[in-house]
Amino acid sequence: MKIKLLSLILILTLPSFGQRAGRHSYTIDLTQVIEDRVKVSVDARSLQWTTSKQRTYNFHFPATIPGTYATLDYGRFIQDFQAFDTDGASLKVKRKGNTFTIYGRPERLEYWADDTFDARIRKNKVFEPAGTNNQERTNFLLNAAGYFGFFEGQEDLPVSLEIIKSPSLFGLSAMESYSYGNTQNFYARNYHEFLDCPVMVSRPDTTSFKLGGAKVTIGVFTENGRELSQEIYAQVATSMKAIEAFLEGDLPVENYVFIFYIKDYTEFEGLFTGQEIKIGTIIKAIRTLAGKGFGALEHGNSSVYYLPDFGGTTVLDGMADVCIHEFFHILTPLGLHSEEIGNFDYIDPKMSRHLWLYEGITEYFAGISQLKGEVIDEETYVRNLLRGKIRAADRYPTKKMSFTEMSENVLRNPYKKQYAQVYQRGALMGALLDIRIMELTQGQKDLHDVILTLRDTYGPENSFKDDAIIGEFVALVHPDLQQFFDDYVTGRKELPIETYFEKVGISYDRRYEGPVVMDPLRDSGYKTRNVRATDYVKIKKVTKENPYQLQEGDRVVRYSKELDNVYGGPAEGTALHLEVTRGDTSFTIPYEVQYKAGARKHFIRFHSNPTAEQLALRNLWFQN
Repeated sequence: MKIKLLSLILILTLPSFGQRAGRHSYTIDLTQVIEDRVKVSVDARSLQWTTSKQRTYNFHFPATIPGTYATLDYGRFIQDFQAFDTDGASLKVKRKGNTFTIYGRPERLEYWADDTFDARIRKNKVFEPAGTNNQERTNFLLNAAGYFGFFEGQEDLPVSLEIIKSPSLFGLSAMESYSYGNTQNFYARNYHEFLDCPVMVSRPDTTSFKLGGAKVTIGVFTENGRELSQEIYAQVATSMKAIEAFLEGDLPVENYVFIFYIKDYTEFEGLFTGQEIKIGTIIKAIRTLAGKGFGALEHGNSSVYYLPDFGGTTVLDGMADVCIHEFFHILTPLGLHSEEIGNFDYIDPKMSRHLWLYEGITEYFAGISQLKGEVIDEETYVRNLLRGKIRAADRYPTKKMSFTEMSENVLRNPYKKQYAQVYQRGALMGALLDIRIMELTQGQKDLHDVILTLRDTYGPENSFKDDAIIGEFVALVHPDLQQFFDDYVTGRKELPIETYFEKVGISYDRRYEGPVVMDPLRDSGYKTRNVRATDYVKIKKVTKENPYQLQEGDRVVRYSKELDNVYGGPAEGTALHLEVTRGDTSFTIPYEVQYKAGARKHFIRFHSNPTAEQLALRNLWFQN
């Protein structure tokens, strides 16, 4: 009785969805899966047609969706499409690409949707976090574009979805919903919100927490049955608090959902722990993992993750990094986006010029927030995280295409091959832009301030004009900022890394030649192997001379930070020790620091005695 009463209350308090006025109304039956296909029904009786004389009706499946920046052609996975009129008579249907043209006014559609996870296709393969999975009585990943098309011109109407499922399964989504018996019903303001709110139906494994007034839920499905939501929360909790501090508790969402699909690859655990190195297992792993789209996809107030579990803690390693990036999309493009995204054309998509804003700055904020929140230190941020992006960005064909050109044309070659640079060059661009803004405003503003101001100006419901946003950006800072965009964002000049790092008291050499500290093992001829997720290296082969009397299999605690710290290595002749474990015995071996002539790419050092001006700007950059 309580369930029935709750259902009635929800229906009455959702008048825009509960009434028969125009809407897209879908039903999907997950209780009967036939050859990885599920049946979808569409009730078209309440749709608002433009004229009574209309003779044909186009029902489209998206060619792509926001955030993927790739052609996906979801219509490929739709089979046995049928349309029926008021009397239940079958209507003629013609298919072309992602579009089904119906001859005569339809009142009901029925079709079967195949999943993308098991599809053996190479061209325009669907990235798994944007894909679909029909795993009977176990898991269903419902990215709406793969199941639910739309009638042309009706995208702004409300949407209702009824899921028929096993009572033991639960649908997790950022959409409003209620359950009754073996059904669960979801509601969205329009088709755009519907596509932006994926649903994962599986046995519940969830953990929820509060962040800046918002409710955040972590939902996990693992193929091997591991319950991981609590462990994932433990991994990301500190980083989430750093984001809360970075945004000053001002989160533009009331709820947020992390959806995880964890693929079981524990059979390859030995390869990742170093306990097994068999050619047969390596070959099998390569064949099994080839083409898998591990990663994540952001949505307005949720994100989907498709990640591998190689046993142990491997699935948790680096979890915070990927979650932070996706979560920061609550700023862009959720709260700040162009018309190309706000009025997304699912049939013939047009791309925005501003991936530097949507992805580059998001990735930059993901890193700098962790530094400002003291999750990582200055050395880790600059010499590990930023240096890695500098190295990757060095491969971008700057002279052949500007970043805005790449962004606008990202669906086609040669531009789409450079998409990954949004996380490398794009993030580096964000770091330099932040330094420049603080310099021009004498510390009164930073990149974070500008983004929040623009977000408050536009918000989720309003879009900026693609060719106007840079001018608005500049107007909030200083006229001289225009040159940065002209040179490095819309222009084809190399990023001024050396110049801008110098402003904050950091030396950068793209190709350094000079004295470099010697590695006591490798420069003495020892062969070593890094052991993943440990603090030591293992001796693979000793030299004939064997100056430290080591043995194969010895474990040596990593010593790189002692030899190469943020301000440079120790003086020549400094006495240090190697910490060695052999079986159950641990001991130390003394050695002296030595230097040799050498070369390094992307060499970074902090100034030991920065000027007051450099230090002030660095502190503004690094501190909250």
